[in-house]
Amino acid sequence: LFRSQWMPGTQVRVPAFQIKHGEVNANGAGDALFSGFCLAASSWGCEMERQLYKSDEWKVTPHVAGTFASLVAWQRCDAKTRDGDGMRSAAELMTLISQGNLPDVLEE
Repeated sequence: LFRSQWMPGTQVRVPAFQIKHGEVNANGAGDALFSGFCLAASSWGCEMERQLYKSDEWKVTPHVAGTFASLVAWQRCDAKTRDGDGMRSAAELMTLISQGNLPDVLEE
């Protein structure tokens, strides 16, 4: 029997990522975090899990969606990327996650 990782009450803890070059602007970071999670969960979450259940392809779990959301907020807080210069697309952020190529975390 298959049990989804997308169960009500599932708790996920994901780190914040470091902005190494200096200037941080956290205006809108919470909105970015929330919308990033909603995008990942709705676009790649439950429906993708059902479609990929019988395959060996990579699945988006609640933790992956949370990590995606944290990356979206990270880009929003980075004064260099917040206005689009060097900002990665959603697909590029998912590739970073699937390859384990994440920025350093703010704290463990």
